[in-house]
Amino acid sequence: MKIVGVGAGRNLLTAEAMDTIKNAAVIYGSKRAIELAKEHIRSDQCECHEIKDYSRISELPDHAVVLSTGDPMLSGLGRFAKPGDTIMPGISSMQIACARLGVEETKIAAVTAHARDIDYAKATIVRELKLGKTVFVLPDPRFNLRDIAKFLLDRGFSVPVAVCEQLAYPDERIVIGTTEKPPDVRSGNFSLMIGDAIRDVDGGASLPMIGVLGPEGTFSEHAAKRWAEKRPKLKYYDDISEIVSSVGKTIDFGVVPIENSLEGSIGITLDALLKYHVTIIDEITLPIRHCLLARSEDAGNIETIVSHPQPIAQCRRFLREHFSDVDIQVAASTAHAAKLASTQDGVAAIAHAETAPKYGLNILFEDIQETNGNQTRFIVLGTMASQPTGHDKTSIVVDLRKDRPGALHELLGEFASRGMNLTKIESRPTRKALGDYLFYIDFQGHIQDEGVRDLMEVIERTTAMVKVLGSYPEAET
Repeated sequence: MKIVGVGAGRNLLTAEAMDTIKNAAVIYGSKRAIELAKEHIRSDQCECHEIKDYSRISELPDHAVVLSTGDPMLSGLGRFAKPGDTIMPGISSMQIACARLGVEETKIAAVTAHARDIDYAKATIVRELKLGKTVFVLPDPRFNLRDIAKFLLDRGFSVPVAVCEQLAYPDERIVIGTTEKPPDVRSGNFSLMIGDAIRDVDGGASLPMIGVLGPEGTFSEHAAKRWAEKRPKLKYYDDISEIVSSVGKTIDFGVVPIENSLEGSIGITLDALLKYHVTIIDEITLPIRHCLLARSEDAGNIETIVSHPQPIAQCRRFLREHFSDVDIQVAASTAHAAKLASTQDGVAAIAHAETAPKYGLNILFEDIQETNGNQTRFIVLGTMASQPTGHDKTSIVVDLRKDRPGALHELLGEFASRGMNLTKIESRPTRKALGDYLFYIDFQGHIQDEGVRDLMEVIERTTAMVKVLGSYPEAET
């Protein structure tokens, strides 16, 4: 049996949860849980049963999928699971609040006051605050914030209080106050965070944590700053796969390169998208302009040039014409190369011009890429799907059935017959057998469009595997 969290509200399903629900033959859940997941339930092959007593789910068939609003572990539903059952946490309101406020979940203790004894809830909050925890509270209408604030003040707790209303909805509102001056509560759909972990948060509109390739100065960092509406909080990684695997855990979003106009797709990114349960929520196209940077102002002193493999390939002509006898070495990123060049004489780095002042380097040559049309496409990864904008792109990966002639032709015919424009198709080895390939396909349209849903149902029936990597706004080029 699989117990799947469907989130705190609509559109809060993880990619793993969507795949499980889509492939389910029988689903059990509360009326609200089924309603939240209905867009992903295939009515032609799945039976849905409403249940009210979750304590008896251990009696359900082993192949059943049980839907839980929020997070099954946070709600306590996980305790009813049998050994061997799979529990897939949903995107709970606590996780959203932590992401919005920039608070690590390890610092949080969850207290559910809903339909429980208020005095017991108050005592639990006090106990957790004494232990140094910040408390996340799921209240109900009986839970009066001003009374709770006074209760805590009387016991010596002068701490910040955040009111989180309509989380993940268009009218989301987060306001921070204190137990001395608690914020007003304007909505019945709210939660609270109480404690010192939010003491340094400014005004409640905390910035998301975005994972990028590091150190400072990479093109990934530039793409993230261009995408973020405000100055983002960045976490630097050495590896693309590590960024992808961290989305929804230690970071809110990841920004990674997926394709360059000169050198093609980034294989590491494609492999990571297949492996991890993340969703592409946006894309950025960044013009790439390379410079040669060094501590010395004399290019004649250069003995070694270092950079990421992609920039090296994009500057082959320049290197051949000006530095044919120089040793070329590979670094994890352009910023790593610049950092190395800043520590050694005779070493130059191929990197972005803005990297030079960060590492005290001189710009020896500018615009050394082979063409001024050099662009890299970056994708933004998250856990919540993007809503349709009317100008969207969908990315999928397909595993065709083996030993069936014309399978790819039939697949492409499904797009053509519906007038759907493919923007990219690329094969990549499955690594299972020679000649066995996956196909990565980008096409215009959103997974919530009726025509796209119809197309996906056909593809699912006629292929061995299809995974939707995301539907997201198409970047202007």
